[in-house]
Amino acid sequence: MKCFLRYIGVVDTQEKLHHVRLEPGLNIITGKSSTGKSAILEIFDYCLGSTEDTIPVGKITERAETFFIALQFPRYLLVAARKQKSDRCFLLEVHGTDADQLLKFIERPKAFFDSKYYMPLSDFKKSLGRYFAITLENVDEDPFLKASGRKKSATPSVRSFSSFMLQHQNLIANKHAIFYRFDEKEKRDQAINHFKILMGLVDEIYFDIHKEHEIAKYELKKIQSQIPKQVQRKEAAISRYNRYLAEFKSLAGHPLVDATAEEIYAKPKLFLKVISGRSVKIDVLSDQVEVRRAELQAQRSDSLMSKRKLQGQMRLINESLTSATQFSLGMTAESLPTSTVLSEDAHCPLCEAQTSAPAVEANRLVGAIEWLNAELKLSSYARESFAGERRKIQEELDAVNEQLRRIQADIRPLDEEIEKLKTSKSIDEQATKAKLRLEIAIQDQLDKPESELSEQEELWLKEVERLAGLLAQYDIKDKLHILSQDIDAKMCELGDRFDFEETYKPSALRFDVETFDLWYQQDAKTRVYLRSMGSGANWLYSHLALFMALHYQFAARSASGCKIPPILFLDQPTQVYFPASLDDADEFDAEVLAKQAKRENDVDDDMNAVNNMFTQLAKFCADTGKTTGVTPQVIVSDHADKLILGEGYKFQDYVRATWRTRGFIVGD
Repeated sequence: MKCFLRYIGVVDTQEKLHHVRLEPGLNIITGKSSTGKSAILEIFDYCLGSTEDTIPVGKITERAETFFIALQFPRYLLVAARKQKSDRCFLLEVHGTDADQLLKFIERPKAFFDSKYYMPLSDFKKSLGRYFAITLENVDEDPFLKASGRKKSATPSVRSFSSFMLQHQNLIANKHAIFYRFDEKEKRDQAINHFKILMGLVDEIYFDIHKEHEIAKYELKKIQSQIPKQVQRKEAAISRYNRYLAEFKSLAGHPLVDATAEEIYAKPKLFLKVISGRSVKIDVLSDQVEVRRAELQAQRSDSLMSKRKLQGQMRLINESLTSATQFSLGMTAESLPTSTVLSEDAHCPLCEAQTSAPAVEANRLVGAIEWLNAELKLSSYARESFAGERRKIQEELDAVNEQLRRIQADIRPLDEEIEKLKTSKSIDEQATKAKLRLEIAIQDQLDKPESELSEQEELWLKEVERLAGLLAQYDIKDKLHILSQDIDAKMCELGDRFDFEETYKPSALRFDVETFDLWYQQDAKTRVYLRSMGSGANWLYSHLALFMALHYQFAARSASGCKIPPILFLDQPTQVYFPASLDDADEFDAEVLAKQAKRENDVDDDMNAVNNMFTQLAKFCADTGKTTGVTPQVIVSDHADKLILGEGYKFQDYVRATWRTRGFIVGD
C-alpha cells in the first residue's frame, strides 16, 4: 500500500496547533526525557482506532483537545482524529497532495474538525479500512460455525496493522515479546490468521470458495457413507427376490418369470410390469414343493450343526476365561515375602559342613517368581484374548440364528399349503401371496432408487474437484513458503550489518510466517530463540532485522495487493546502550549517560554501534525505495542526537524535531 504518514499533531484547548511533519524514509524525533517523544507512537495508535487511550498522562494530555494524523496517498490526504477518551472518531479525505494547504485548513480546527465527520469507533474502522482495501465481511474457512454455536472469526481491519507498525519502548529490545498486542492470545492468533490476507495472498472470494469446498466435501462424505448401506440393501433385496421366486416356483410348480433375481434388481420397473400382469397358474403335477422343502430342511440342518459347533466353542471360551480370572485372583491373594536375606557362609545344621544348597534353592525361587510374574501377565493377556474371541463367536452365532429364522420363515408357507388344502382353500392363494410379496419388494426398490446415490456421488465428486482447482489457483502454501524464504534472506542480509555478538555471526535468523516464531538457526538441528540469545543488543537487532525485512516485503508487494503500509515506529532503540530515563540534559552527551549507566568503558563501542544502527536504517529506506519503488517510512523517537553516520548519510537530514529546550506542546 503506497501511503505514508505526513503529519502527526495535537490541537490544544486554546485551538493552537502542534505538529510534526514527516517524510518518506527515515524520520528522527530526538530530545530529552518527558518531552513527548513516546507519545508520538501512542497518538498514532489512538488515531488509528485503538479501543484504549494509552497516550502518556502529562502536559500533552492536560492541554490537548484533539489528536490527529494525516496520511498521504498518491492522490489525496486522509485525516483521522479523536478527542481525548472518546469513542467517536473523525475521518476526512482531502483531495490533492498539497500538505501545506492541508495544514492551513487544520489551523482553523473548529471549521476543519466539523462534527458531521465524526462517527462511532466501529464505523470509523470500517471506513478507514476501505482506503486500505480491507472490506472483508467473513474470513472463516469453516462453513458450520453458526450451526455449531461458535462465533464467526474477527475480520481484519486497520487495527491489524498495529502489530507490524509499532515497536514500543518496552518492546523494541524485549526477549520475551516481539509483536505489539501479542500478550493476548486472541489478538496474536488473529494477527497470524490475517497475515496472508494483509499480504494480499488471499481475498474474500478465497474464503467463499473454501467454505463451498468444505460443504461439498461434507455432502460427498455423507453420500459415500450411504453407499455401503446401499450395497447391503442391494444384497438383501436380491436375497428376498430369490426367496419369493423359489417360494412361488415350489407352490405353483413352475417359475413366475424367466429372469434371475439379479436381472429383476437391475430392471425393476420392467419386471414389476411383467410380474403384475402375469396370472397365477398351478401345475398340479409338479413336485417342486417337496424339492424346495428338502432344500430348506438341508439348509436348516447345516445351520443347526454350525450353531451347535459355535455354542461348544463359546462354552470352552467361557470356561477358559473363568479359569484365567480365578488364577489371577488366587495368585494376587497369596501373601508373598517381600525379601529374603541369605548368609554367604551357609553350613549344614547336622554336620556343620559348608554348603551351597541355599544359594541353589534361592536361584530356583527367583526362577519361580519370574515364572509367576510371566503367568500373571499372561493371564491378563489371555483374558483380553478370550474376551475378543467370545465377541467374535457371538457375532457368528447371531448370524446363524438369523439364518435359521429366515429358513423357518421360508418353510412356513410350504407347511401352510397342506393345512389350507385340508380346509379346501385353493393353492392359488398361497402362490398369489408369494407373487404379491415379490411385487411389494420390487416396488420398495423403486421407491428408493439406487441410481440417485451414484448420480449424487458423481455430482459432488465433480464439485469437490472444481472447487479444489479454484483453491489451487491461489497456491497459498507455496506463496507462504516463498514469502518466508524472502523474509529470512532479507533478515540475514540486514543482520550482517548490525553489531550482533560474534556467536550470532554470520546472521542466520529465521521467521515462521505460520507461527510468528523468531530464532537463530545455529545448525541444521538447533534453534536458538530470542529468550536464549542473551544481551540486549542481540534482542534489539533481532527485532530490527525482522521488522525491516517485513517492511521490505510490504513495500515490494504493495503493487500486488499488500495492504499494510510500510510505516514503522521505533521508540527508544538506543536504550540498550543509553537508558532514556537518565537523559534530562539540554544536550545529548553520550559520555555522561554512559557514566550514569556504568558503561563508561564501553562508550566508544556503544556510540559506534548507535551510529551504525541509524546508518543502516537510513540505508535500508533508501535502498528499498530504489529496489521496490516504494520508500518505507521509519519513525524513530530517541534521545540520541548529533550522531555521525556512515556511507554518506547525514544525521541532521533525518531529524524532524528536536525537543531539548521544548517539548511536543510548545511552551511545556
